[in-house]
Amino acid sequence: MLKEILNKFLIIKGVQAAVVIEENGEIIESIKSGIVIDANMGNVISTVMLDSKDTAVQFGNATLSMVFVEYSESFLILGPLAEEFFLVIIAKNSANIGQITYEMKKNQDAIVSFL
Repeated sequence: MLKEILNKFLIIKGVQAAVVIEENGEIIESIKSGIVIDANMGNVISTVMLDSKDTAVQFGNATLSMVFVEYSESFLILGPLAEEFFLVIIAKNSANIGQITYEMKKNQDAIVSFL
């Protein structure tokens, strides 16, 4: 059932992957199209998220709602799901960021229910 929810992201033009990652870097579930995700990617993305949480503390312990990382041809959007889990969307730069973030917020509770 979790894969069905993640598949909602792949129907958005330009989205290449939707991944649920535990804070320790373990990939809980992923669905992808046209991209390879290896086990080490979970560790790297987890580090980005943990560093972002640490940065939020420097801003008066602000609640972290999303992290956006852009590359020359793609981007990552990371969003917390529950205390130890987060959702990562990998997309081409042509993808609609607003639509992706809307779907992330809309499906957050459903994803959490499977963790």
